[in-house]
Amino acid sequence: MNRSPTTATSARVPEPPRSRGLPAWICWLALGTALVGLHYALPLLGASETWQGMVYCLVSGGSAVAMAVGIRSRKPRAASAWWLMTASQVMFTAGDVSYYVVTALGDDADYSPLPNTLYLLQYPLMVLALMVLIRSRTPGRNLPAVIDAAIITVGAALLYWMFLIGPMVTASDMSVMERLATVAFPVMDLLVLTVALRLMFGGGSRGGSYHLLIGFLCLVLLTDTVYGLQTLVGDYVSGTWLDLGWLTGYLLLGATGLHPSMARLGDRQEQQPVNATGYRLALLASATLMVPVVLIVQFLQHGDFNLLMVASASTALFLLVLARMSGLLAAQRRLAMTDVLTGLHTRRSLQERMAREASRPGRRSTALGLLLVDVDHFKRVNDTYGHPAGDEVLTETARRILAACRTEDLAARFGGEEFAVLVPRATAEGLALLAERIRAAVADEPVTVGGAVRISVTVSVGGAVVPLHAATADELVQVADGALYKAKHSGRNLALIGPVAGGCDPADRRFRPAA
Repeated sequence: MNRSPTTATSARVPEPPRSRGLPAWICWLALGTALVGLHYALPLLGASETWQGMVYCLVSGGSAVAMAVGIRSRKPRAASAWWLMTASQVMFTAGDVSYYVVTALGDDADYSPLPNTLYLLQYPLMVLALMVLIRSRTPGRNLPAVIDAAIITVGAALLYWMFLIGPMVTASDMSVMERLATVAFPVMDLLVLTVALRLMFGGGSRGGSYHLLIGFLCLVLLTDTVYGLQTLVGDYVSGTWLDLGWLTGYLLLGATGLHPSMARLGDRQEQQPVNATGYRLALLASATLMVPVVLIVQFLQHGDFNLLMVASASTALFLLVLARMSGLLAAQRRLAMTDVLTGLHTRRSLQERMAREASRPGRRSTALGLLLVDVDHFKRVNDTYGHPAGDEVLTETARRILAACRTEDLAARFGGEEFAVLVPRATAEGLALLAERIRAAVADEPVTVGGAVRISVTVSVGGAVVPLHAATADELVQVADGALYKAKHSGRNLALIGPVAGGCDPADRRFRPAA
């Protein structure tokens, strides 16, 4: 891109019917790629820079047109955010066009007011667009996401200041106005980076258009940074490989607007608890290590051994604290995911695993089974022998359930005297056999409590499979619970699978599938 040296859960709207041809966003990427190839082929064919600039502006402006077409056809939630993005790209294109016009007239476009003003105007529009999109996706405050975004931004700001903004401010060959204009662009890049990180850390749906948008932002910000470094040393040349970063970013932005998932990108989603994943910790750690990195660079430049010692000590201390905190977080997560009494997984752990398994691609050809296991007449145990005896019964029942399961099955305490077993890659027949194995394992041998008292314990089991009996994780629980309810009211000590209708013979304790 030729710039001045100063660059840098509401209701879902139904998607329009799909055409039989290639998707619009694929067509745009194919057309844009051909134009980018033409952009680099023109100088080899002897064409002037004017023709090359026209093709460049065609790609830049085409992305704004693609965005507008996507908004009109998809009718997304938070449409104002998309129109602001389109307006931002229009400012990009207008800046490019004015740059080429000024250059064609023989003037120096590097510090021309018109291109620089247009380039700067696109930043507040993009920031406002991202803020509107964030508010639409995750309304309310999200302090963890804000703090995480701020940590990375501060690290990036330090690098920008030390190696880009600082040298620009102190450059002796620039006037005051040139210096202010030069600094404005990397500062604006940092502002866009902050809001983009808030979008990434804030949660919400993440379809194809989300990843295309993040790809556009990353490419443009990275290319802006490299451009700023090139202009510092005075070796930037228009039409080189660096333009590929901006051009590819424009293609991704146009594809963002045309992708079908853009209609759902602004869908509201309740805030979820923030998990300290390894990826998130690594990203935050990398940002925090920017200070030692800068000190090491200063040592290499000036040879001050004290800087190297400070950098080494601060790095070692930070990594040790990070290792300690990671261990504490892992222990805390284990406690949150483990039932204290039985040692099985918690209901939350099971629900998270079930949601992942139920949404896994290829689920139609692979069954996901769920068993709900309820201890029969458990209140009678507590009333007769006391709650400590009841706890022993639950603990032993949990042990027998776990022993009957496969390694890949997930056994959890679902609540009170109810347990659940999630069975991935299971057939309906296999789930039935497991249900009967659990029922028999509990009923075949009395539970000894208090070291002497033997209590006969039985369980009722209800189960279901996706996609045979249910289409979603919520439906899976409902169908399994219905089967469990029927087993309890048909004599107990019984295992039933699927949508059960009619009665059961209480004398027959063997597994009985749905009719």
